[in-house]
Amino acid sequence: MRKAILAFIDFFYPPFKKYISLHNFRYLATGGSTFVLGQVIFYIAYNYLFLNDLKYLDFTISRNSISLAVEFAVVIPYSFILNKYIIFTHSEVKSRVQLFRFLNLQLINMLLNYVLMKGFTDILNIYPTISRLIVGVSIAGFSYIYQHYFTFSVKKFGKKNKH
Repeated sequence: MRKAILAFIDFFYPPFKKYISLHNFRYLATGGSTFVLGQVIFYIAYNYLFLNDLKYLDFTISRNSISLAVEFAVVIPYSFILNKYIIFTHSEVKSRVQLFRFLNLQLINMLLNYVLMKGFTDILNIYPTISRLIVGVSIAGFSYIYQHYFTFSVKKFGKKNKH
């Protein structure tokens, strides 16, 4: 399965060879698929599943927040599997440590997403789906750096990470 996915991604690589390494291209391709999946899940949840805020006693959860939660419930496992088994296969870190680090990143991303989404939708009055797109793109670079240098890599004293 890994070879088939990489062959599919690598088929599109030649025009980008001058500008980006194969590893980074693969990360962008899988990250892009994760991003698109998340956008689709958020759009469907926001526009078709949750048409109103959820109210329980004196507590209200906005459609934005519920849709974001549904998105993360699907995208987090998908993203971890792609990163662990397709992109960062060189890592010597134990799987449970990778998972812990990855979930730590996802917690940070969820908080950033929530705060930024609130700012874009509630303060700037930007439509939620557009806000989600802007927020997702802005967080992608941070996520790559975190995963590349922390989640899936081990830096040993006196040695550099190989790619």
